[in-house]
Amino acid sequence: MSQVNPTTEVDLSLVLCTYGRTNEVDNFLKSISAQTAKPSEIIIVDQNEENILFEILKKWKTKLPIIHERVDFKGASKSRNYGAKKATSTLIAFPDDDCLYPPKLIENITRLFQQKLEIDTILTAKIEPSEINCSSAKSSMHYSQVISILDLFKAKAETSNIFTRKSKLESLLYIFNENIGPGANTPWASNEETDLLIRLLKQGATIIKLKELSIAHHSLQVSPSRSLKYGMGRFEVIKKHRLGAGIYLINLLQPVARYLKDPKPYNLLLCISTIIGRSGVLNQAYKIFNPCFDY
Repeated sequence: MSQVNPTTEVDLSLVLCTYGRTNEVDNFLKSISAQTAKPSEIIIVDQNEENILFEILKKWKTKLPIIHERVDFKGASKSRNYGAKKATSTLIAFPDDDCLYPPKLIENITRLFQQKLEIDTILTAKIEPSEINCSSAKSSMHYSQVISILDLFKAKAETSNIFTRKSKLESLLYIFNENIGPGANTPWASNEETDLLIRLLKQGATIIKLKELSIAHHSLQVSPSRSLKYGMGRFEVIKKHRLGAGIYLINLLQPVARYLKDPKPYNLLLCISTIIGRSGVLNQAYKIFNPCFDY
């Protein structure tokens, strides 16, 4: 298999939805400009009311294949679905607007897809943005296959570390559930990526999780209120897919195990918030007080 030519674009579309961020978008595009292989297109789905990205995109459009799509709606899942319809490459990824790619990430990911035609979806590992310089030299392609739903939860996937063949997404009725995720019309503010991956797995997709090759993204849980909403999203996915009492209990108890590894008072608040969210009590209350809600 030939090596990816670092001076050329590779067959990969990046769909970046963004709202309210400028410096983060600038830093992400800077990390793409440093890639040893560039994506064929970067579709930026801009949900901002004002054109706050104008100067940033003006700077990068001469260096990167940017397609700027301003939209009049909100919601990460809806924006990613919109961008995916515009994508023309055979591979697609959905980076968050505050993540970063180490310099050889795109080259290594696309090479793996070329070498392993049986692979449909790749989940990268994840590091904190402060660790990106330390990880640049790590390009190990060792991976494990996601075979079961439990494997999927253990993989701790995020939307930003999913790379997949567009043909597999096109075999689904929809890509992201627009009732789940940031900016959705419900309180369940996360796990839209888990919902997507469960549907891919049920369709027979071959999904792997890389052990070292990483993207850089901050840790998810930053406040009790956000942990609560993330937990509500997890319960909704478990209920929707009828994953059973075993998966429900594992997800309910997992925050306790995480807390015991670092038993600080603030982490206890995060633990309790996550458990309440994952219990499903608030989801049911929301539906009772919103009888017209159709999910």
